[in-house]
Amino acid sequence: MTSLVSVTAENARFYLPQVYEIEKLSFPSPWSLNALQSEIKNPVSHLWVFKKEEILSGYICFWMFDEEAQVLSLAVHPHDRGKGIGHYLLKKMIEKAVSKGVQYIWLEVRPSNLAGKSLYEKLGFIEVYRRPRYYSNTEDAIVMGLSPIAEETDYRI
Repeated sequence: MTSLVSVTAENARFYLPQVYEIEKLSFPSPWSLNALQSEIKNPVSHLWVFKKEEILSGYICFWMFDEEAQVLSLAVHPHDRGKGIGHYLLKKMIEKAVSKGVQYIWLEVRPSNLAGKSLYEKLGFIEVYRRPRYYSNTEDAIVMGLSPIAEETDYRI
């Protein structure tokens, strides 16, 4: 059985160490546990985890405010990659954003993250611009955007 759980102040003690472990396994410059904890306190931030049989397999952290959303982090445990979990998490986030009237969704991705970039493109995100040397002053960030309500977008919920 799978489930999508919102991490809150009440359950953070249980979920955050597992999110942090996936974070460390997924990124060359992972967020700290303190950074993840601060997202729980941020009123515009949402942190969701994907569980299968009580095992946390992935998470998405995003902000939603006004008519915009920003994906801050999306990661799947290395043992569970390629199973559609990232796609599921991002699709659920887009559905939530659309239901709240969000008109634009943004994210950054490393050019070297081919799997991530491919996932985002499959869901209709397009490259908007690049931020030079964004990641640890060594790798650019590709800023990608999605307007889920725009007619010219291929994305359909």
